[in-house]
Amino acid sequence: MTSATHHIGPDSAPDRYRLLNSIGRGGEAVLYRAEIELDNVPETVVVKVLDSRTTITVEQFQRLSAKWRDQAELLRFVNRPGVVGVREHFEGPPIHSPGDASTAAGRALVLVMNQVDGLDLRDWRAERTLATHAERREVLRTLEQLADVLDWLHSGRATPSGRTVVHGDLSPGNVMVDAHGQATLVDFGLSKLTADHQTAEVWFTPGYAAPEVFEGKRSPGTDRYAFGAIAYFLLSGQAPPSTPEQLRAALGALPQVAAATPERRERILSVCAAEPGKRPESLSSWVKDVRSAVVSTTVTGSSARDAAPSEHVRDAPPAAPPPPLLPPPAGPGHPPREAPVPTMPLRQDPPFATEPDAAAAPASPAKKRRPVLVPLLSLALVAALAALGIQALRADDDKGDGKGAQAAPTVTVTATVPAGQDDEAQTSPSASPGESEATTTPPEAATADSQSLTLMEPVASGNFAGLTVGSGTLNSKYYDTALVPDDGIDAECTGSAKYNLSREWKTLTMVAGIDDDSEHETARVTITVDGKAGFTGEVSVGKPKTISVPVTGILRVTITYADPADHCDMGDLVLGAPTLKK
Repeated sequence: MTSATHHIGPDSAPDRYRLLNSIGRGGEAVLYRAEIELDNVPETVVVKVLDSRTTITVEQFQRLSAKWRDQAELLRFVNRPGVVGVREHFEGPPIHSPGDASTAAGRALVLVMNQVDGLDLRDWRAERTLATHAERREVLRTLEQLADVLDWLHSGRATPSGRTVVHGDLSPGNVMVDAHGQATLVDFGLSKLTADHQTAEVWFTPGYAAPEVFEGKRSPGTDRYAFGAIAYFLLSGQAPPSTPEQLRAALGALPQVAAATPERRERILSVCAAEPGKRPESLSSWVKDVRSAVVSTTVTGSSARDAAPSEHVRDAPPAAPPPPLLPPPAGPGHPPREAPVPTMPLRQDPPFATEPDAAAAPASPAKKRRPVLVPLLSLALVAALAALGIQALRADDDKGDGKGAQAAPTVTVTATVPAGQDDEAQTSPSASPGESEATTTPPEAATADSQSLTLMEPVASGNFAGLTVGSGTLNSKYYDTALVPDDGIDAECTGSAKYNLSREWKTLTMVAGIDDDSEHETARVTITVDGKAGFTGEVSVGKPKTISVPVTGILRVTITYADPADHCDMGDLVLGAPTLKK
């Protein structure tokens, strides 16, 4: 096809759209990138064409024509971020040369959609190793966006009549992610706008098709199964296997899923159920079951920061890779893809590192340092020194100075070092009290005089997002124990968390700032104590602030964060080393 000789349009303007190139097949139709002249300026759109001459019989075309028209009109009501915009639809002459519409045989059904710039989900995922906290947050944010928009479509809120909208061919090739991180569903098939549509034409994307698709049925449950397959693809970097049983096994083998409690693990794996009715009704709730373990996973210590990308994950056996599959059709705005050689493996990234699920056992949250006792050799050395001191005292006593009658002092030595350091580091002398307060991480275990706030579970979180245990770098200083915004859908807008201090502490200290790798640069932090102001201020990249708030006699402390400009472009907030002291 050459851009100068092929057009399509309605009967009243058959040459309205100039077709530029084919970008793939979407179900029963073909997708084209096209241009339309508006005030003598070309605008790019995506045109979906079902041509009676090349795709289906005349009888099938006539049967689908009325349904296509009605359902394409309903798609125009589906107007919100995350769903591609529909410009118009029509029936007209098939693809033809300029001025030749009247001589073209057959008819065509056409749906015109907006062009969505960005990468489809396959290319977007290929650019990420998921070895960093920021990239894992990106994946969770994308899954949350897709879950939110699919729940909205399935709920009936997308159309005035309350009809359920089913995408019907959900796959990474039909999801575009723009430069701002907005994920958008594209290439809606037609004949799919009912709660349980059945069609004679069976078309699907391998690995993302639920079992009922092979019988020509599509429902909200079909989209939910495909969403689970997309989640597996994003979390593992591998193409999903082709059957529900295989997908369940592969998803369950992911470290962050395998570490969950049996109840949560079963809720996660229900998305792979062979029966549509057993899949979760709310995909947003499903993502919440996965989110906590994924976001909180990291590797602590300086060795993690200096390691190669493949060393940022713990040694966990990856799931066996499924057989390679042909890639799904390219999404709107992308050129067609060549089919890979069947024996060529797809890109495989390291699996996520993980910590056991918090509900499984009272283990410390991820990314925390754990106190380690000084080796026995150090203790033996201290004991030897004490013995020498006693002998010296006895020698003085023998000289008649009277000091030997005094009781020998008791010596107690306790030292903590970060887990994961070598033996040489463990046997080094512990820092003095003044030096230990200047380190980036407070002691993990609660002591009589101090405790990390990361050890406390919030008694409440804000309506949009809360705080979770994480890590970050502030002005080139790494904090491997920190509180960071939970990765809720509106985490870049605002959030809060409330903690019960039980009136036991006197001071809350932390270092607040924006992570050095953050795309956005500012955030506002507010700390209230029993409803009264404790601290309010803005932090920015490269300028962290040390915060100290008196909490004597305080029952509750609330930490709130927000974008100062109220544009939902908040920087990646890090509350480093949040410590309670008596």
